[in-house]
Amino acid sequence: MDHSGLHQYQTVCGTLCRENLGHCQPHEHIYITSTVDQLTCELTCINNLAKSIEEIRSYRRAGGMTAVDANPLATGRDPLGLKDISRITGVNLIAVTGYHIPKFYPRGHWIYTEPEERLEELFVSELQKGMYLGGSYFYPEYQTDIRAGLIKAVITSAGMEDAQTVKCLTAAGKAAVRTGASIMVHTENRDVLRMIDFLAGRIGVATESIIVCHVDRQVEDLSIHEQVASTGVFMEYDTITLLKVHNNASEIRMLLHMIEKGFLDQILISTDPETNRLNAYGGLVGIDYILKHFLPLLKLAGVSEEEIRRITVENPARALKMDGVSA
Repeated sequence: MDHSGLHQYQTVCGTLCRENLGHCQPHEHIYITSTVDQLTCELTCINNLAKSIEEIRSYRRAGGMTAVDANPLATGRDPLGLKDISRITGVNLIAVTGYHIPKFYPRGHWIYTEPEERLEELFVSELQKGMYLGGSYFYPEYQTDIRAGLIKAVITSAGMEDAQTVKCLTAAGKAAVRTGASIMVHTENRDVLRMIDFLAGRIGVATESIIVCHVDRQVEDLSIHEQVASTGVFMEYDTITLLKVHNNASEIRMLLHMIEKGFLDQILISTDPETNRLNAYGGLVGIDYILKHFLPLLKLAGVSEEEIRRITVENPARALKMDGVSA
C-alpha cells in the first residue's frame, strides 16, 4: 500500500502536504546569485530575479506545481530569492543543502578544508533550522529560517578513490540518515554502483532515498541503467533538452526501455538547465518544455496518462519526502 499521502515535504515557504505537490520536476536551476563560476561561465549566470520569476511563471501556466532548485550551499543559492519566486508565482520550490562540483569552489575552499563532522552538522542545521546566505568564498555566517528539503552530493570523475569525495559524501549521507531527507547525487558515469553501496551499506541511507542524477548522459548501454535501477534507487533522467548529449528520440528510447523492464516507479524527469535552455534568459527552450512538448511526445510513443502521472507526480512524491520534517 502506498502511504505517500502521509508524507510531508519541506519547501522554501514551509511544509507541504502530499496532495499539494502536483507535477514536479526534481532537478532544475532557477536562481543563482554571484559565484566563482559565473566569472568565466555565462551559462550559470541565472542571476536575474525578474527573469527567473518569469521562467517559473511559464512553468506554472503549463501546469507545473513543484520544482527543486538544485543549487546547494555555497554555489550562489539564495534562499530569500527562492522564497520570493515561490510566493510570487505560486510554485512550490524545494531548495537543497549539501555541496556541488569543484568548479564552484576556489582553491582551498572551506568545503574541502572543514572536517566531515562539521559539514554534517551544517547540512543538518540547514534542513532542520534554516539555510545560510553566502558561503561561496567564506564559511557562512548568516542563517535564515528558510529550510532546505533535500541534500545534494557529488561523485566527480575522480570517483570513490578520491578522499575529498568520500569525506563530503559521508557527511551528506549521515545528514540524510539523521533528518529523513533524501540525497541526490551528481554523477559523471563513474563509480555509481560503488557510491550506492557506500551510502546504503556503510552509512545506512535507504536506497529509496537516493536519487541518481544525470543517468541519461549515458545513452549507449542501457544494461547499465538496469544495473543501477536494480539497487532500488531513483533514476533521474534530467537532461531533457540537452541536445549536445542526446535528442528526444534517444531520451524516449531510454524511458520506454526502463518502463518495459519494470522500473517505471523509479523514473524521474527534469531539465537541469543553464541560461541557454531557459526561455526567460534568451534560451531556445524553458523549464516548461517537459509539460508543453516532451510529455505529448511520450504519449505518442505509447506511454499512458497513468504512467506519465506516476513519473511526474507519484514518483517525485516518494523521492522527495522528508519524514524527519516537523510541521
